[in-house]
Amino acid sequence: MSAINSIFDGLLGYEKLMLICGFILFVFALLAITVMIVQRRDFKAAVLLIVIAIVLMGFPGIQAVKFSQGMVELDRIRAQPNAPTDPAQKQQDQQTLSDLQQRAGDNPQLLARVSDGYRAIGDVNKAYDLASSVLHDKPSAAVQQTLIPVLTAKLNQVQGTPPSVPAPAGAAPAPAASGGTAGTAPVAAAPAGLVTGGFAAAAPAAAPPTPPVTSAKRREIADIASQLQTVAAPLPAASHVALANAYVKLGEPQKAKTNVEQARRLDPRLRLSPLLERTLRSAASVAH
Repeated sequence: MSAINSIFDGLLGYEKLMLICGFILFVFALLAITVMIVQRRDFKAAVLLIVIAIVLMGFPGIQAVKFSQGMVELDRIRAQPNAPTDPAQKQQDQQTLSDLQQRAGDNPQLLARVSDGYRAIGDVNKAYDLASSVLHDKPSAAVQQTLIPVLTAKLNQVQGTPPSVPAPAGAAPAPAASGGTAGTAPVAAAPAGLVTGGFAAAAPAAAPPTPPVTSAKRREIADIASQLQTVAAPLPAASHVALANAYVKLGEPQKAKTNVEQARRLDPRLRLSPLLERTLRSAASVAH
């Protein structure tokens, strides 16, 4: 059954119908030619049926090839470390993703990959909207795992925080601060272009003052954090850091601390924001 479904992947309804009708007509024409040959009758009309059948199957076949090429492009888009800066390239990528989304139908895995493609080109809002519609139908763990980068990017966007980045290779761990955790890396601006957990990292400048979190913003952060926290798949370090920052803004330092510990188990070289470091130290001093 999966092999049959793969034949129809990326085909629209009328294209599937053309393919089925063309195949049936092709088989019928072959049988007719066989009978006519045995009976020594003229089979030119049956040959015409074969030509029509090939035409009916050919158009969906061409669309299937284009869809396969689009899937290769999708893998390239998702793998790029940063969103394209060339407007023409971004427009081309958007068109590719739009075409694939239309042809994905109700296939949750394909829709999830397209959603991650929108995230990769910097269209986080569109990526999140598509991801939410996929998650609404309670997809498999594999589909949810594909959407982890999208949820993480959206959570970072809503909070206005940059993605977490690792410390430079070979950097010595800093001594623990008073009330802190041993081996915590020093807080510093991270070099551009580093990536943690598969998410592109921008080099943050000096941290601006944190704006107050409104009740509407708190609800939005809480909703996205809940979606990410309940994903039925292991989270990468970058997602745990995004959750930690979210729980700081939500006033839940213990949950923030738990996610930071999980992130550091996955990537001991992670660097955290100054606000998150201060919150962890405060939570540790209160605990003592």
